[in-house]
Amino acid sequence: MLDYRFKGGSGAFERELLKHVSYTPEALNNCIIGTVILSFTVGCDNKISDLRMRNPLHYGLNEKLQEFFKATEGNWNSCKDDRYTRFEVPVLFTISKTETTAQGFIVIEGVSPGLRCKSDAHYMELFEKYSSKGKVKRALESLDVLIRRDPYNQNYYDLKKNLLTAKTEE
Repeated sequence: MLDYRFKGGSGAFERELLKHVSYTPEALNNCIIGTVILSFTVGCDNKISDLRMRNPLHYGLNEKLQEFFKATEGNWNSCKDDRYTRFEVPVLFTISKTETTAQGFIVIEGVSPGLRCKSDAHYMELFEKYSSKGKVKRALESLDVLIRRDPYNQNYYDLKKNLLTAKTEE
């Protein structure tokens, strides 16, 4: 749908986003990796409304995404009906040399500030270690990092549900 509505198509949308949005020093220094799911409406009058960010990452990244959307005013093709007005775009923020299984329609890659950020495998190992020891709170913290990185991974939600269910049964 971006090809139909954004002037120049989805490639132009991606180029504009990459031109306006980059990692903030705060996000890099805190090894913030994750997928922000942008959902928004562009009316047939080309006005953007109802911008929502599921799985926000903070550290200045959300503000950069909001600024980008303000910059797209006037870059949308008009339409005749409301069939092509609602959009959902996953944007992955990742840091070079950090292993993650997360994916996004658009990927913004930051350069590591010198410290080594932890991989998905590290957080999964922590989850397994803490859950086997009955340390539910710590296990949940590790899962929440994985969910923030890859909110489309249903396995993470299932693990969280099972962990919480086991806790309430005790």
